[in-house]
Amino acid sequence: MSARNTRPLIHRLLFGSRHSLWLLLFCLVTSPARAEIVWHWKDAFTAEEKTKLTRWVSETTAAVEQHVAPFPFDLHIFFYRRQSQREPVPWANTRRSGIQGVNFYVDPDYPLQAFLDDWTAPHELSHLLIPYLGRQHAWFAEGFASYMQFQIMQQMGVLSAEQVQARYRVRVERAARRYRYDDRPFAEAALRLRENSEYPTMYWGGAVYFLDVDKQLRKDGISLRSVLTDYVRCCRVRNHDLEALTQELDRLSRTKLFSETLADNRLQTGFPAFQHLMQ
Repeated sequence: MSARNTRPLIHRLLFGSRHSLWLLLFCLVTSPARAEIVWHWKDAFTAEEKTKLTRWVSETTAAVEQHVAPFPFDLHIFFYRRQSQREPVPWANTRRSGIQGVNFYVDPDYPLQAFLDDWTAPHELSHLLIPYLGRQHAWFAEGFASYMQFQIMQQMGVLSAEQVQARYRVRVERAARRYRYDDRPFAEAALRLRENSEYPTMYWGGAVYFLDVDKQLRKDGISLRSVLTDYVRCCRVRNHDLEALTQELDRLSRTKLFSETLADNRLQTGFPAFQHLMQ
């Protein structure tokens, strides 16, 4: 085709349908950027070990994004080698300063399935779905990640719905039995729980908040999952504190459930009521 004949065609493609052009531009501008995973190898790993570990984290990240929404930022994953451990991931923690990522301390001698069956990556990656809220609100952040870890493991096909509910029940009931601050609201007592290294009690007491909110949302035909999807898509890149976060979740759900349930945890003494959530 000659240059003389191609010019009208190009003109028609670009300007013949203004609606199509504006639609294309709108999609390019508003489509959320997909995260890339940036790998950091802080110790020596073989090529085979790297393949196994990257597959584990990639599959877990995909499950988080399928369950909620794509992360709107790159994920930085750091691997540290630990030998002769009793579990594949003896320790992990998030990175929140400047980048969003996770430090994984791993024993690469374990097979891939042992990593996929482990709760650590679903827990830590779930943390990144909401902003860092500060040490004083660790009960909320850890409760969120603890709630989410089994949701993600179900998304991965590691757990069934029945197994998820059974695990919630066991862990929340154990936390309630160990709770020793019946004269204090849970949000206040959580500071003492952290100081005393009573982490499971703090984590699973915090998870009750999300079990409660999800059950109440479902009465209105929505779910915590759907609200989180909207939040990550619209607002995750903002630096919300706890109050701003719950207000944003209230707005997206068109309820007051997030802020009202937070107030309950700050005012009502004793371990959060949970029996009605386990039915």
